[in-house]
Amino acid sequence: MAQSNVNEKQINSTAQSDKEAQKTPGKTTETKQSTSKQLIVVVFILSLATKLYLLPIYLIQMTGRDAYIALSIEVAFDLIALGLLLAAIMLAGDKSFFELLEEVIGKVGAKIFVAFVALFLFFKLNISAAETSTFYSDNVFADFDAPFMIIVLLIFLGSVANHTLRSLCRINELMAPIVALGIVMLIAIVIATGFDFANIFPAMRNGLDFRRAMMRNAAWIGDFTPLVLFIGRTKTKKHTAVFAAASGTVGSAVVVFFGIVLCAAFGNIKNFADSCTNISNILQFSIGNVYGRIDLLSSILWSVSAFIETALFFYATCRCVEYVIGRNIHFWVGLSLCVILYFLQVFAMTDPTIFSTVASCIPTAVMTPVFAILIPALALISAIVVRKRDKKQSEQGSENEAEK
Repeated sequence: MAQSNVNEKQINSTAQSDKEAQKTPGKTTETKQSTSKQLIVVVFILSLATKLYLLPIYLIQMTGRDAYIALSIEVAFDLIALGLLLAAIMLAGDKSFFELLEEVIGKVGAKIFVAFVALFLFFKLNISAAETSTFYSDNVFADFDAPFMIIVLLIFLGSVANHTLRSLCRINELMAPIVALGIVMLIAIVIATGFDFANIFPAMRNGLDFRRAMMRNAAWIGDFTPLVLFIGRTKTKKHTAVFAAASGTVGSAVVVFFGIVLCAAFGNIKNFADSCTNISNILQFSIGNVYGRIDLLSSILWSVSAFIETALFFYATCRCVEYVIGRNIHFWVGLSLCVILYFLQVFAMTDPTIFSTVASCIPTAVMTPVFAILIPALALISAIVVRKRDKKQSEQGSENEAEK
């Protein structure tokens, strides 16, 4: 009987804690919602999802055989941002990104900064969603009805908004082997049929086109930004950061490898580069159409990673908006963002001219790299400051106890 009363008290206490957690913006019922393994897999997906698709084609159309160099620079920039985020995750302990900001720049300052983070994430979400739509309109469906097909994507995103980070991590963990299989198949085919690396030389023949390509394709920087939500919510181990960094490096190396293969295929005849998909171009132009449309299979497997990345950006945007408004209303925030995203995609981003203008304009070229590095840098600085402050307070507390 006594044991029954104890259990009942524990249940009531847990229920009360859950209710309190739900009332607090930025909080969840359980702090740790991601394992080290899931973080490593997420990093791998984010490292290759969008940079493996349209970006190499846009770069080669602008700068020819030097496209892989521009691609390598963007990849390196993102790996630096990844390093900052992983360091923040390891140092933050149980404190989330929002809590760290509050302790360093105050609640008002934190909300203002997170509002800009939400805008940046929403911009990246639109780029990712537009790429996904472009893939299916160019490669899968002959008669692609954008207003209808985007609704399918939004239903998926809406369901993501109403679940926890743990659920998204589990989906990612299940789908990652499919993505890896598609990548392995593509690498095996390219290696088996061969490619001429000598065709990527001579390098840097036109510096003006190279600089223009770097400036006009900055929208694809910042793919690791959703990892801010993993701060304080990941069950880290001793070597979590090392393995996650290795995962991001491997994924980035895959992107650069395919970029080099594509440049070797086209050389400096950049007008031959189709505007559809990097994967199809690699197989159809580099090795010849000797395997039929096997590129379609590899592309579909790739699209899984694009869905996951889009979902991560959507989820992160929703949680940032909820923090800013101070309410955990997952359904309504998710629905509102879906409606806005729908109109932007149908009436703006599906137009190649508008998409190109948005992705390559000067404000995008300037602000994207700034936010891509500022967000993880501030997260790391906040984690260091809070960690030192907590350590100092703990030491002072121990000294006071000793004096008593």
